[in-house]
Amino acid sequence: MDVEKVEDDNVLQQDNQSNEIEDILFETLSIEDWITIQSVQSSFISVFHCPTEQFSAYIDFSNRTSALISWSEYVNQLALRFIDFFRQINEFQDLLLDDRLILIKYNLLPVFPICKCHEFKFAVDQCRFDGFEQEMEEHGRFFSFFNASDNIHNAFVEMIFSLLQNTEGNPTVLSLLLIILILTPGLSMNEDEPPLNDSLGVNRVQCYYTKILWNYFVSQFGETEACRRYTQLLNLILRMQSTSKTLRTFFGDQCARSNTVDKIAPLMHSVLNIS
Repeated sequence: MDVEKVEDDNVLQQDNQSNEIEDILFETLSIEDWITIQSVQSSFISVFHCPTEQFSAYIDFSNRTSALISWSEYVNQLALRFIDFFRQINEFQDLLLDDRLILIKYNLLPVFPICKCHEFKFAVDQCRFDGFEQEMEEHGRFFSFFNASDNIHNAFVEMIFSLLQNTEGNPTVLSLLLIILILTPGLSMNEDEPPLNDSLGVNRVQCYYTKILWNYFVSQFGETEACRRYTQLLNLILRMQSTSKTLRTFFGDQCARSNTVDKIAPLMHSVLNIS
């Protein structure tokens, strides 16, 4: 038996298997999918390319009323960024206007951590970790200003860190996840949320982006790791739901108690589901 020939055949077989694997992974994402990914990621980065002005620079701690009003202005700026991003997603813009308004009104608050996660990644990359820690401390100061339980602030911070750990701050993952979540009826866990007029149309778009995210995970990490990350994301989404519901109730109650409902930014009425 020719040993060298056998070794050459083995090497050739391994190369063929490697090429087959690469072909399979590449086939999980079509050229159209890659174009969509690049477009969505580009829009996401263009909107969230740099963090908003630091939280401490916005908040007026002179009294509770001023703190709430200035907080609403800060969150209002974040909300406008999210809306700007969704306006650049053609499939979202093609949905019925009433359905878009419902999805924005009820799902905007739960997706806010995605923006903060991106800011955290940006801060680390730019060696500004101390600045981000300071902002988190200011968030804690804000909650304590209203005698809120530390659990509310801690749950918010831990959720951001978990999201960062799972997504690694990857703008592709964050942008696709953002679209998937905004298209999720019932995400806000609000019993007053009305039904969509074209739920099938919304579901169709959501399934399209869910498939792209899954295929992206598979192409990057393989199917086993993709399953693990997807499962972690699902668990994390449940935490995002619960935390956002707690925050919505907390801020809604604070606005009512301090009689500032008519003084906060109009968009915040929608974000907090205040009638």
